Amino acid sequence: MKNRYFPALLLSLLIMLSLWTPSPARAASGDSTGMSFARVQEPREGAFTILAPHGWHMEGGIYRINAALAGGPLNAMEAKCDLLLVSDPKATVAFRILPDIVYCHVGIGGGFWGPGSTYQGAVVRSLEDAPTHVRSLFSAIHGTSVTPRVLQVTRLPGEIQSLEQGLSYTNQLLAQTGMPQGTFQCDAAGAVFEYDEGGVRYREIIVTGVVDMRAALTWKNTRSLAFRAPAEEFDKWRPVMDIMRFSIRFSPQWILKEMQGQRERAHIVMKVFDEIRRLDEEIVRKTTVNREEIMNDNYLVLTGREEFVNPHTGEVESDTDAYKYRWKTSGGDVYYTNVEEENPNIFMQRNDYQLTPVRKRRNE
Repeated sequence: MKNRYFPALLLSLLIMLSLWTPSPARAASGDSTGMSFARVQEPREGAFTILAPHGWHMEGGIYRINAALAGGPLNAMEAKCDLLLVSDPKATVAFRILPDIVYCHVGIGGGFWGPGSTYQGAVVRSLEDAPTHVRSLFSAIHGTSVTPRVLQVTRLPGEIQSLEQGLSYTNQLLAQTGMPQGTFQCDAAGAVFEYDEGGVRYREIIVTGVVDMRAALTWKNTRSLAFRAPAEEFDKWRPVMDIMRFSIRFSPQWILKEMQGQRERAHIVMKVFDEIRRLDEEIVRKTTVNREEIMNDNYLVLTGREEFVNPHTGEVESDTDAYKYRWKTSGGDVYYTNVEEENPNIFMQRNDYQLTPVRKRRNE
């Protein structure tokens, strides 16, 4: 399937300006009134370059998940990026690109995989809207080490529109193939937090998009960024962060290679999704059959009945369960006994009595 939805990694760098507005910046050294930036390369695959203030340290970068080790391919489709740029070892000022993570909807696999379990390489987790997920990202970054004060949570209509435009072609294809209910739904939000860490009060902005990929029974975060600085210096550093995030320049060679790899991995994942759908249908079918059989057995127990298969006609017949063994002739004569070795053909000098077995349950 042709997909014009550009790699989430590239799109994650095009965040709206709604939370950050430029203001003059001054360097702290000498009589300089400006700041010097150096263009540095993403360290692991050379996927892109970015302008970073001189003296800043870079950690992380592009990484890939092994589908075999992760238990499935759902997070192995795209290259992921977790890149951190810091002003000093304490990360007093920090800029971070967060990875896109795919999750499975609760209820996938017929509900046999509960929240927190792993299904095809993705954690089963209830869908979160963007304002909720942006808070979840703060917890994922900082854990329980800090207690934030939420200053602002804002939906980003422009970012939502941008995500929808990127997914429009995919949604058209889903609608054309008779799956309008499976079209991808988008949300986006940003939040401003303040918290104390190491005796310093920080202000941090986190922005994220959320894409509900209903047709695949999955959802994910996308275009997620975090930026922090000491609260009292926050406004001074905002234009620096804008310079960094808008300075990204991707390598054309890397993009072509990544797109080719994604197409190959998408082919594998589509096979996986086909198998997921088949398994889901099988689970639903077996669950329905199991429920029906249980209800039928309950009825038989309450009424003192059992179901037998007529060996002459193959029809299912309901009869008393007072005896363990039931024999029947083609003419309709019936012999009941609790003794397994008792064959009425012997002592009744007949040859047409046949044992009527209990009907085998469909869920056995």
